[in-house]
Order: sequence, then structure tokens, then C-alpha cells
Amino acid sequence: MLVHAGIQHILGNVILQLVFGIPLEMVHKGHRVGLVYLLGVIGGSLASSIFDPLFALVGASGGVYALMGGYFMNVLVNFRQMIPAFGIFRLVAIILVVGTDVGFALYRRFISHATGPPVSFVAHIGGGLAGMTIGYVVFSSFDKNLLRDPRFWICIAAYVVCVIFAVFFNIFLSPAA
Repeated sequence: MLVHAGIQHILGNVILQLVFGIPLEMVHKGHRVGLVYLLGVIGGSLASSIFDPLFALVGASGGVYALMGGYFMNVLVNFRQMIPAFGIFRLVAIILVVGTDVGFALYRRFISHATGPPVSFVAHIGGGLAGMTIGYVVFSSFDKNLLRDPRFWICIAAYVVCVIFAVFFNIFLSPAA
């Protein structure tokens, strides 16, 4: 998550982290946002190692997509507390950003004949799914103690099961091994 494929890549990740991370931190505290981000990086990396093992993986895209997935879930869960037009604007904005980035990633992967090693985009999907699941629990209970919320433990258990599966898959079944 600390190595990037050029200035455009790191700038894009930083801008998206600021756009989605700052509003989340303003409401949900930094340690909760950091948890979602870090679990997204790990989940995205492991998803890439399973579904795209022969492609290069650099950057913090799994964490950025975890923030976007968490932001999306935050808007859905807390929609009734928002001004309706503002909530709809936030949903449309996140869908446009994700749609544009996924479209660009698919173009670079399958249509463009860019030089250099092919880059995996599966970390985006894995990070986004991790952000949506963990973010759902973490961002829906901002006024409660997470450790007392059974949904938190169910989500963490599911995440740990997926991580253990990915580790064992990479050790014993990976085609790259």
C-alpha cells in the first residue's frame, strides 16, 4: 500500500482518500476509518492473490475502495438522517467515481496496449467488498461501543475466515506457487 506505479497513481489514491476519508473521519473517528482502510488493503491484496495471481499489484487501491465502500454503506445506513437531496447527491457521486475508475481499469487491462506489466484490478473489488461489509457495521454504530455489537463480531469472523482461506489457498493451491 506504500508503493505506487507513478505520480498519477499516487495522486489519484491520495485525492480519493481525502475526498472519502475526511468526511468519514469527521463523523466516525480516525481509528474506525483506519480499521476499514487497513482491512480493505489486506482484503484487496488477498483477493488479488487468489483471482489475479500472475498480475502486478501496487498501491493503496484496496484501502481506497474500502473507504468508498464504507462511505457508500454509511450513506445507505444513515440516509434518513440526511437531507434527501444531499443523500442522493452522495450516492450518485460515489457511483460515478466507482464506475469511472472501474471502467478505466477495465480499459487499461483489456483494451489498451499499455507498456509494462499488466496490473491487477481485483484489489479494487476485494477492497470495496471489505469496506462495504466492515464499513456497514463500523459506520452504522457510530454512537455505540463496537465491541458490544454482535454484528461487528459476525463481520470480523467472516473477514477472518476469508483471510484464513486466502492464506491457505496461496500456500497450498495457488497456481503461482
